[in-house]
Amino acid sequence: MRIMKNPNISSSIKDGDVKMEEEGSVKRRENEKPPEDDCCPICFGNFSIPCKTNCGHWFCASCILQLWYYRSTLRRCKCPICCCLISKLVPEASLLVQQEEDVVELLKKIRRYNHLYISGAYGIFLKVLALPLLTRRVLRALMDTLIDPDQVRLNYYLMRILALFLSWIYCSCEFQFIPTGGLGIWRLFDICAIATVAIFYLVGLYHRWVLRRRVRQLAVLPIHPD
Repeated sequence: MRIMKNPNISSSIKDGDVKMEEEGSVKRRENEKPPEDDCCPICFGNFSIPCKTNCGHWFCASCILQLWYYRSTLRRCKCPICCCLISKLVPEASLLVQQEEDVVELLKKIRRYNHLYISGAYGIFLKVLALPLLTRRVLRALMDTLIDPDQVRLNYYLMRILALFLSWIYCSCEFQFIPTGGLGIWRLFDICAIATVAIFYLVGLYHRWVLRRRVRQLAVLPIHPD
């Protein structure tokens, strides 16, 4: 007797096997832990609130988020090891049940980072909700550019263009509330732009000096073994 095979049954069995395999792989990823004999590649210390990137590397949550804060404005953070764009951070599963304040706060920041890079209509909705964060980051990046001593030439031209634009608005609207003396409004705004660039340049030099001083202080600190 010849047995006829039902293609629908075989395809459903295959789909069920694939689904079970995917669920198993997801569960394995969620239960993964960082290697016990490894350390964070950023701070070179023991993992504190570890999280895994989509490229498979482990970092301290605070370390990778600080790297994102200071390296990019609106773009995804790059993995320091393989330079892959990080689109998702997965914290260690055991952290999800902890109630410590610092852990809960970092988990919120991780979820906020993941929400920024979700595609589709839901991702656009989450980006709209994150506009205050994005605005602060844009303003911070703009301020970092203004006080960067290496960008003094660019800042000089930009501030002079801004001064010309403000002078044109002032003259077009026939305002008279700024005492210009014998300089004229065009010259006054130009001098203010140059003075602003000089102030930002001096602030940038001081900021760089403070950072280098901190680095030297950290370099001479003794290392205490655990």
